[in-house]
Amino acid sequence: MDVLADIMAATRFTGVLLNQLRSGRPDWGCGIAPLPTAGFHLVAEGVCWLRVPGRAPLRLVPGDLVLLPHGDPHELTGSPEAVAVAYPDLEAAHPPGREGVVDLGGDGPVVRVVCGKFAYEGVTGRHPVLAALPRVVHLPGMSADPELQATVRLIAAETTRRRPGAQALATRLTDVLFVQAVRAWLERGADGEPGEPSWLTALRDPRIGTSLSLMHEEPQRAWTVEGLARAVAMSRAAFARRFKDLVGSTPLAYLAELRVDLAARLLRDTDSPVGDIARSVGYASEFAFSRAFSRRHGLPPGRYRRHAPATAGA
Repeated sequence: MDVLADIMAATRFTGVLLNQLRSGRPDWGCGIAPLPTAGFHLVAEGVCWLRVPGRAPLRLVPGDLVLLPHGDPHELTGSPEAVAVAYPDLEAAHPPGREGVVDLGGDGPVVRVVCGKFAYEGVTGRHPVLAALPRVVHLPGMSADPELQATVRLIAAETTRRRPGAQALATRLTDVLFVQAVRAWLERGADGEPGEPSWLTALRDPRIGTSLSLMHEEPQRAWTVEGLARAVAMSRAAFARRFKDLVGSTPLAYLAELRVDLAARLLRDTDSPVGDIARSVGYASEFAFSRAFSRRHGLPPGRYRRHAPATAGA
C-alpha cells in the first residue's frame, strides 16, 4: 500500500492555479497574506526573492519550486530590499487579463512566477501531509530530480500558451507536482530539518514504513503491537519505541486515527449504514466507533454525514 497516495486520495487533495506575476522592473514586490492551506510558487522566468518572516531572504531562479505548506504570509520581490505591496492592491492596479497574468510592467529582465494553492476535503484541522512538512520547502531547479523538473517545465510552458486545454492541463499537473515535490523532499533527507516526528518522514524507515503500509492496506484487521512488530521482524519493545520516535504517536493510536479518517471518507462518499461502516473499519461496537469518531471530528457520525466538511483552502 502506498501510504502517501492513500492519504492524498482519501482527502481529495488537488492543486489550484492562481494568477501569475510578471514584472520587468527591479523594484517590484508582492505581499501575500496568510492562506488557510498550502501555497506554492514556480519560477518560470527570471530571478526573484522570497521573504518569509523569521527567515533570511531566499533567492529563486528559473525552475525553482517553493511550497509554503502552512500558508505563512510571505513576499515575492525583485530584490532583497524591495518594498512589497499587498497582492489585492497590485491586482487592482494591474487587472489580470484573460491569461490570468498580473503584469507589473517594466522593460527590464522579465520575471514570471506561476502561483497556486492546494485544496482538500473532509479533514479536521491541518491536512496530514501539509502538517508533516516544514514552513518552507525549497526545491532548486538545478538539483531537483528529472521527473519533477519535467513537470515544472511543462507547467511553465502551458501557462504561456493559448492552445486548447492549456489551463486544464497545467492545473492537472499541479497534483503531480505536489507528490513529486514531497517525494523529492523526502529523498533529500527532509532538508536536514529536525522538525516534529511524523508518519511522512517515517516512510523513509524500511520497517516503520512497512508497518504503516500494512495498517493502510488492512485497517480493519485486529492489529496488535506484537503482530505489527512480528510483521516487520522487530521485537515488540524495539518496534513500539522506534514507531513512537519516528511517527510521534503509538502504533495503535495511529491505527485508531486511520480508521476514523477512513470512516469519514465512507460517510461522505457512500450511503452505507453507520453500523456497517463501523465494522468495515475494524470496530465491533457502533457505540465505540461513535465515541472515537466524535473525539476525532467533533461530531457523531450521523451528524458528520449531514454536515460533511467543505473543501479546505477553497
